[in-house]
Amino acid sequence: MPKTYLYAELLINIRQVTVFAILPSSCNENTRIGLDAGHLILHLTHDEKESSITLPCPVVINNATLNLPLKPVTELSFRLGAATQLPPKAEVCNANSMPWPASKLTSETRVSCQSCGNQLITNVTDWKDLPSGGWADMMDFWHCHKPTTENGNHDTAGSTKGYAAANILGPTPGVGLVDTSHFLLAETNCIGIRREADQKLLSCESCREPVGVVDREYGNIRLFKWSLAVQRSQDTVWETYSVPEIVSAQLLALITELSIYKFLVNSGNTEERKETLLLWVFTPDLMYSTSTQLPQRAMKIFYISIADPAAILEHQNNKTEELQLPHHAITALHTSLKASTTTLPPSAQHHQTWTIGLLPR
Repeated sequence: MPKTYLYAELLINIRQVTVFAILPSSCNENTRIGLDAGHLILHLTHDEKESSITLPCPVVINNATLNLPLKPVTELSFRLGAATQLPPKAEVCNANSMPWPASKLTSETRVSCQSCGNQLITNVTDWKDLPSGGWADMMDFWHCHKPTTENGNHDTAGSTKGYAAANILGPTPGVGLVDTSHFLLAETNCIGIRREADQKLLSCESCREPVGVVDREYGNIRLFKWSLAVQRSQDTVWETYSVPEIVSAQLLALITELSIYKFLVNSGNTEERKETLLLWVFTPDLMYSTSTQLPQRAMKIFYISIADPAAILEHQNNKTEELQLPHHAITALHTSLKASTTTLPPSAQHHQTWTIGLLPR
């Protein structure tokens, strides 16, 4: 007989824990729930078998809260109030922390291929964070509205001072630039990398896994953070991030910058748009747990495969932002979302034409 499956999620903004219980048979008068002394572990007994779940945070209860409906159903759901003090992970859930920011990297930092450990970066002594995507436009706007400029020339000051939108930031030898999803490097600081036939995609010389792309116009190297293993200094452990973790960081950064929650994810290559995804970040910050998983941070994503991305962009009227990822990353993202959908209770897996999933944070 299948076991009882429990799922719980903490909605931080409303301080509520929603619990779902999927039973192998209908609920009856002998189905009971209870909490441990710390109000953190929930126990459910059904047909003389007990299942338990570690909730995302301690909850506040009363006797009425723990009364189950006397209906012959196989899926139960109820809400519990979150305790006054949320766990540390929940408290910082709203923060958008960039994976491997420049402030955490040093001249000792080592960067290797995540798949095989082949070294990819050498002789980088300094790391700098790239500004957000709209920095140049903001500086143009600021300069155009200054009361005075040198020689009274407003039109060319942005470009001559180096911060116009046309001026592209690029790395210099020995300096690595960092954004949410990439390391941007001079070609002289990259080793163990080969160019594939299209001369744009870069792969590891050792295992042939894709690790980055080359900027054809400027000759810079962009390494995908999800393809890397990083040891920040000699006394730290090697760290890795997955495609879903990096993409969730990208989405959070774009939400903060643009206040947009829908994203069209494609490769930017019209020949590879078979797997175009429309994502709707429905809940940017939640914590969830199941009867087989301890509490972890995530964002709730509504997603759907799209056949005509151009029509979606036109129809959404600037309410959808385009996010370009290489084809292999889109495939990994879609696979992760589909796997996460099975984590949710059946009643919470779909909304109209959307499928619902989770992305780790």
